[in-house]
Amino acid sequence: MVLFARVQGEPEAAKQRLNAALEARDPGAVERIDNLQAFVDVRDYPFRAVYWVSAALGGLALLFTLSGIYGVLSYTVAQRTKEIGIRVAMGANVRTVIRLVLGQCMRLAAWGIAIGMALALVAAKVLATQVIISPFDIFAYAGGTALVLVACICAGVLPARRAGRIDPITALRYD
Repeated sequence: MVLFARVQGEPEAAKQRLNAALEARDPGAVERIDNLQAFVDVRDYPFRAVYWVSAALGGLALLFTLSGIYGVLSYTVAQRTKEIGIRVAMGANVRTVIRLVLGQCMRLAAWGIAIGMALALVAAKVLATQVIISPFDIFAYAGGTALVLVACICAGVLPARRAGRIDPITALRYD
């Protein structure tokens, strides 16, 4: 049996008074006395553990996403070195080259977001029977999409700058 008691004053002193009063009525009846926060903490621990594991896995997934995006963009820019060199030799400025590379990055991001959103909605529909909260949270989807877009932009800036600084002569010799 669980008994909840509201006490005033010092919690430890109230515990001792309550324990003494209960022991006087029925010796051995009290197994332990905990405060409500400890009771709630023990009950919520599995959810907190799942939260931290999920957050760690999400962070790891974001790290893999960033490295994948950077790798694809670097590879794409490296493949187009000759083309970019010709554009720079013909008079294209760094801003134009950066716009070109970031435009390609955003096209890839749009495809990735569209496919990822479709898969997430299908998975949410399947998992909707297993969770208590609504898996169709518009703010979570918008936040995830914004995070991926920011990651794409950040991952595209370095290859774009590098592409804009390509020496045309070196680029034309590149193969």
